[in-house]
Amino acid sequence: MIGPVLGAQTLLGLAVFLAVIGLAISRPKGLNEAWPAAGGVAALLALGLLSRADLVGAARETAGVLLFLFGMMLLSTALEMAGVFAWAASYAVRASGGSSRRLLVNVFILGAVVTALLSLDVTVIILTPVVYATVLALRVDPLPYLYACTFVANTGSLVFPMSNLTNLLIVDRLRVPFWQFSRIMAFPEVAAVAANVAIFLWVFRDRLPRMLPAATSFPTTAGPAGTRFFKVSLVIFGFVLAALFLAGLAERPLWPVALTGGAALAVAAATTGGREPREIAAGISWPLFPFVWGMATIVRGIEHAGLTTGIAGLILGHAAGPLGAVAITGATAALGANVFNNIPMALVMLAVLVGAPRARIPLLTASALAGLNIGPALTTVGSLATMLWLTFARRQGVEVPALEYLRVSVVTVPLVLVAALAALVLGELLR
Repeated sequence: MIGPVLGAQTLLGLAVFLAVIGLAISRPKGLNEAWPAAGGVAALLALGLLSRADLVGAARETAGVLLFLFGMMLLSTALEMAGVFAWAASYAVRASGGSSRRLLVNVFILGAVVTALLSLDVTVIILTPVVYATVLALRVDPLPYLYACTFVANTGSLVFPMSNLTNLLIVDRLRVPFWQFSRIMAFPEVAAVAANVAIFLWVFRDRLPRMLPAATSFPTTAGPAGTRFFKVSLVIFGFVLAALFLAGLAERPLWPVALTGGAALAVAAATTGGREPREIAAGISWPLFPFVWGMATIVRGIEHAGLTTGIAGLILGHAAGPLGAVAITGATAALGANVFNNIPMALVMLAVLVGAPRARIPLLTASALAGLNIGPALTTVGSLATMLWLTFARRQGVEVPALEYLRVSVVTVPLVLVAALAALVLGELLR
């Protein structure tokens, strides 16, 4: 049993926490995020801020989330191999009717659907390269569409638990029912995406020609759509989505559905699609699993050090009515996500929300996740997804200086967050 700790240990615990986050974000010499997390766990064990029971407890708490995540990674990798995302992008182009502005709106819609059903990481890692290749083929400025991909990955990740790892971590631990969560978050999701689209149409108005270049063309049908692998993948994906929603309605764990569906699609990729197992395995972000477990364990350590007490007092002590609860919780989560990155901050917020009165948990959870999901887009280090997007852009020779990114994000993020939080308050008052 870990008892009260001294001020020196508290400061050391904070130093370890900040060092882990700094290394995970900066990745010196290509160091992946799993190593800093493992080092942080070892350091807190040595300081006496963690026990072996904490390691086991964190593993139990995150097991379902990580199994779900693994299944969805398999699913997304197989769908990419089947050409589903390329097919969807070609449809978005055809539906634009030659309008660059309508194409931007379609990218937002496509990104919001992919993010909601599969997760923001799929939008950033898989959909972004497809969108980039598409707009290059159309010979238009790719930057507005690249920005759309990374921003919709954040703003479009509110509505379902599987849309964002932060959702999974908090909703699973607090036992917020799937459909209750989605019912609360549906209005904020629509408000956030609509606000983001409107702002981008204004911000990028000078970079969006009235019509796409007349000489450009795009195939009327996507090649993969006729293959057996493509059709099998869509059928399996449809069954998986239906099963996920039914499991959510029945308040059953989601991970068995995701794991089974991911395995089925991986088998289809290997058999019908002729893909090698190593190709499928390459689509899995393996370091993310120890990183999430490590951060969950580290947050237990900083809880023991008393570092979450101040945040708990701010949120639970000064958020009396719906407006105050939503504003304070959302703003705290958004600020923390940009200082500490959104996954560690989600775990800190989880430690705070566990102590909230049961009746207030759904609203506080929704407010926190609006801040955690939309807020990180303010900076390029607020979420791992944005960092991956920035890396991809640079590899393609598209430079996005930090100041240029801030010019867009400072205008966009506060307004989008306010729109989402206002929708949340309005929905609460109307219920």
